[in-house]
Amino acid sequence: MKMSQTKYRFLPYLLLFLSIMYSKDVNLESIELRSKTNGIIITAKMDSALEKDNITAWQANSGWFYITMYKTKGDTSTLKKSILSAGIIDYQVIQGEESFQIGLRLKRDIEFHEFIFINKNTLSITLRYSTDYFSTLDSPKGNHSLHSKSSIPNGLKKWLYLAGSGMVIAGSVKNGRINSNIQTQIGMTMILTTYILDKIWRMK
Repeated sequence: MKMSQTKYRFLPYLLLFLSIMYSKDVNLESIELRSKTNGIIITAKMDSALEKDNITAWQANSGWFYITMYKTKGDTSTLKKSILSAGIIDYQVIQGEESFQIGLRLKRDIEFHEFIFINKNTLSITLRYSTDYFSTLDSPKGNHSLHSKSSIPNGLKKWLYLAGSGMVIAGSVKNGRINSNIQTQIGMTMILTTYILDKIWRMK
């Protein structure tokens, strides 16, 4: 009986020990920021594994993108970056009571993010820019080339061809002889002139 009581006497201490072990905070050792054409890659190295459920991220209306790592601690003085990668306007790290937060003020909004564990102690966070940004990436040279080759707007060019063709058909039906009809000759001239001008401007 005494032996049984002695065994149960240590049970609260065992539970306390286990709770301390499993609630131990993860220590964030380093943060690396890398700018890419389509977004930002953040690599975070820790002294132990971090549960994926303890990581959240969101885009704020202020232009800041925040990453929160719960049950994580880090030395903000050593993890603060003085030199920022291209595309990153500002960077901050905040240590809370129960979490560690990384804030990035970016030039463009983030549309998609993903958490990938390279190994149990290294986390890669991928931030991808909004697709609206990539639709504006046409180079000035490409735009200049495009406008140079389309000096006659497509709408106007189509109208000139249709108008010329209509005059040719109308003159042909009216007199039966295309070459002797003034209306037909004007239509042919419109078509030929439009074709020649379009070719000349495309060569500029």
